[in-house]
Amino acid sequence: MDLDVDVDVRELLPQQGEFVMIDRLRYFDETTIVSSMTVVGDNIFVDGDVFTEPGIIENIAQTAAARMGYIGKYIDKSGVKLGFIGEIKNLFIERCPRTGEELTTRIEVTTEIFSTVMIQAKVNAGNDLIAHGSMKIAVIAS
Repeated sequence: MDLDVDVDVRELLPQQGEFVMIDRLRYFDETTIVSSMTVVGDNIFVDGDVFTEPGIIENIAQTAAARMGYIGKYIDKSGVKLGFIGEIKNLFIERCPRTGEELTTRIEVTTEIFSTVMIQAKVNAGNDLIAHGSMKIAVIAS
């Protein structure tokens, strides 16, 4: 469903403060979530005016975490869960975005077994696909 109402992403993530790497949720359904984020100069992963690779990886992971947080807060009322990256596979970062660019990150859950979630991710800056790959995330209760 398109999210017409603003959802405070900080309520969905265990990360807080300057370590939050998404600004807004744009879409949510059982297997898909889309987030957006504008790269700002004071982001901890910006070097000069470039949002570096670790920031892109964290943006992907936090978009996946926001899915779990949304489920925990609004669907099954279980609360926010902690997740840890277990594996990054076939991640291609075509380019790093610059400050002022808006990232749109789309996560598709490919497999979810017990506390392990496998995702496919695509990150766009405008119309440019800048990163894509898969990630395995281990989820634990907070």
